[in-house]
Order: sequence, then structure tokens, then C-alpha cells
Amino acid sequence: MDRPLEGIAAITGGTSGIGLAVGRALAARRDWQVYLLGTNRQRGCEVIEGIPCATFLEADVSNYDELARVFHKIYKDNGRLDFVFANAGVLETHDICARYTEDEVPPEPNLKTIDVNFKGVVYTTYLALHYFRQSLGTGVEANLIYTGSCLSFYPSSIPLYTGTKHALVGFMRSVAARVRGEAIRVNAICPGMVKTNLGGGESFEDVQHQLLVPMEYLVDVTLLLLDGREMIDAKGTRISALEAWGRAVEISGTNYYFREQLEWPDDKMQTTLSETFLAV
Repeated sequence: MDRPLEGIAAITGGTSGIGLAVGRALAARRDWQVYLLGTNRQRGCEVIEGIPCATFLEADVSNYDELARVFHKIYKDNGRLDFVFANAGVLETHDICARYTEDEVPPEPNLKTIDVNFKGVVYTTYLALHYFRQSLGTGVEANLIYTGSCLSFYPSSIPLYTGTKHALVGFMRSVAARVRGEAIRVNAICPGMVKTNLGGGESFEDVQHQLLVPMEYLVDVTLLLLDGREMIDAKGTRISALEAWGRAVEISGTNYYFREQLEWPDDKMQTTLSETFLAV
């Protein structure tokens, strides 16, 4: 290692797609130690070959004990944790709108989508905040970035997945508000369609190339959030490093947009929430 480590990173869903791309980019800086978390040991061991400063750790984000063990190991091995990319996700695992005959009792739905996409995010956040707080004495700001989706804002034909991504943005904004002032920045990227293996290659056959979000661009936006640099979105909205918290950044093609929370319907609602749920 030519220079001191800038930080220690843990990336869930780190052995493919967005997680792997961000992991590669961080590792290429050669001043980050990157831990790629995933459930496929064979693939994990294969992808870290040739990636400097990268380690694979096996963990299912929906299994708290597995995830806690891995986070504890990362912290104990390094004495710090600086960046967590809560990226693991799966698509629809059950059609909750399916039709059944009058004589059928609908089978129990497979809720893996919720277990991975939301429960896993809650577990990841819970552990990240704990180990961030143990690390703040290192003088390095901590960062938690979530992978949301354009479906964090719009309805779709896959309600379980869409519901988890809507929930993620509300959860992210609420966590960001709770930890503001603790030198922990919390944000989310919410990309349109990205060519990954999440939905299989057939998902992209009918999508015009110019509509896809280039992986390289997605990585660049993620690292802008991580680095805490000034950002200017496609509408000209400028935010400073100090304002880069609680941000849901929608990414469409090669443009990104800061998506604000809904406007208050009236002063009563703003006052009600400000004096109750927002008073933390």
C-alpha cells in the first residue's frame, strides 16, 4: 500500500451489478479496503481475483446473525468502518395480484423481495450506524448510501419491488434526519434501468440503449455522494457538501436529479409533524 487507507467500505450485493462496479472503482483508488458481501461464495471468490484491496465475505442481508458477524469482523480487523453501500436487492418474488379459483386457498406468498430489499436494508443500517459510531474518532466522516430505484417515486406492475423501493426512500430520509450532526451522511441513488443481472438479460432486449443508465455514470454519481463534493443536477440545482445528506438522487440516462420530499399540504400538517414525529 503506497499511502494510508482513506477508508474501509462494506458493500452488500457486492459480487455483481452496481455493487461490484462501485467496489471496483473504490478499490482502483488503492486507498480503500473494500469488502464485497454476497451469498454466492464461488462467485465472490472469483470476482475479487484481480481487484486490489478487495475481500469477499459471505452473508445474506436478510439473516441478521450472518450480517452482524460480517460487520463485526470488518470492524475488528480494521478498527473502523467508513462507508456502507446498502445495495443488495432482488426483483419480484411473488405475484400478489395473481388470480385463484373459488375453491383455492391462495398459497403463502414468497416475500423474499421484502426480506432482502427492506428488512435487509434495516439490518444493514442498524449495524452500519453502530460501527460508524465506534469509528468516528478516526476523524473520517462516515457515509451510508442506499440503492433505491426510479420506482422509489412511481407506480409499476411489480408492487412488491416498488413498495420496498418507496419504503427505502422514506426510511433513508428519516434515518438521515435522526443522525444529522453525528458526522454520518445518509443518501440514496435511485437509478432508472441499469444493465445488470438483477432481472436477467431478457429485461433489456426491448429497452432502447439510450434509455439505460450507463454503469460508469451511475458509479460516478455514487462516488460524488461518497466524496462529499459539490453537485449540480440536470435542472441546475446546486448543493454543497454540507447539503449532501438525506438526498434521493434520481438518475435517468446521463442526468441526475435531486428529488425533494412532497410539499406540505398546509401549515397545520407541517406544524403537526414538526412538533411530534420530526422533533427528535
